[in-house]
Amino acid sequence: MLPPEFLVRVQNFTEENKQLGYITKEEFIRDAIRFKLTMLSQEYEYIGIPKQRYDLLNEAAKEMNTLHSTAEDFIDTQIKDVLKKYRGWKQVKIGTKKKR
Repeated sequence: MLPPEFLVRVQNFTEENKQLGYITKEEFIRDAIRFKLTMLSQEYEYIGIPKQRYDLLNEAAKEMNTLHSTAEDFIDTQIKDVLKKYRGWKQVKIGTKKKR
């Protein structure tokens, strides 16, 4: 049971954003619940990036012929690079402690 004004809002959203692929408001609501359960299960951490900045990063990645074809690829690569450096840093730190 959802408040009628909420259902109207969801209905309007799905009608105005058909490109997202939701045919019915029920389909959208099921998907939203799945997303929220995944988010709350602590399997993932979601970081808010203003859409305008995210879109501009996508545009830059494509137009500048970078190694990254999308904003998501760029962000993922940055995270992997930092974590690789962090693992190396930790190994050095552990080695320094053992020598003492």
